[in-house]
Amino acid sequence: MNSDIFKRVFSLRITKYILGLLAFILIVLLFDKVIMPWYVRLGEEYELPDVVSMRFEEAKDSLEHAGFRVMISDSVYDQNYPPGTVIEQMPPAYSKVKEGRHVYLRVSIGEKPIIMPNLFFKSPREAELILKSNGLELGAMYYEYSDLALENVVIGQSYPQGQLVKRGTKIDLTISLGPFPKQKVVPGLVGKSLDVAKRQLQLLGVKTIRIEYEYRDNILPETVISQSVKAGTPIENVKEIKLVVSQLPIKEE
Repeated sequence: MNSDIFKRVFSLRITKYILGLLAFILIVLLFDKVIMPWYVRLGEEYELPDVVSMRFEEAKDSLEHAGFRVMISDSVYDQNYPPGTVIEQMPPAYSKVKEGRHVYLRVSIGEKPIIMPNLFFKSPREAELILKSNGLELGAMYYEYSDLALENVVIGQSYPQGQLVKRGTKIDLTISLGPFPKQKVVPGLVGKSLDVAKRQLQLLGVKTIRIEYEYRDNILPETVISQSVKAGTPIENVKEIKLVVSQLPIKEE
């Protein structure tokens, strides 16, 4: 009787041992073949591609194809990148990050426009300096008589004050010749620029203006140094005026 009980107890222990061993082997295999690979893949890191200088749409497609999420962190003015171009990414290119990580992109909205300054009643020289300080350039200058402004001040600009313009835009100016003379007489033109002198004569009705050049190294080029008709002569008595204009001497090599 005691022998049969002993055999049963021994057999039960052997069975439990075998079942425990099989369960242990099964757990080890499950951990090795399933759990560990999943955990390793969960922590696996990938290299971020470089998307700086790409168009945003192209950069977004590239990053999402690689398994990352894309967000715009900021849109800023930048004269070095066209509008819609990525100028910075975070994390930086070639960083090691996990799949699904958010990548933040800063995108250019192009060059910051210039606000057109007010040049009215400035001298041409002062207006030119203001334009240069604002990243703009002086274009053509036109001359008109004006009863509202003194001679040699700006009375017109090709873009109104406050308008947004691109850097480097050429701005044309209209310069006052002063009030229109009550009597049409030849003005004193010596010392004035050729453009100013010609415009004054044209507005007064002089149709024929001859230009002769004379070398002068002590006078600004294109300056009137003499006129064939005296100032104050009635325009109706003038058929033609000759202007002698300064020109720099040709340097010998």
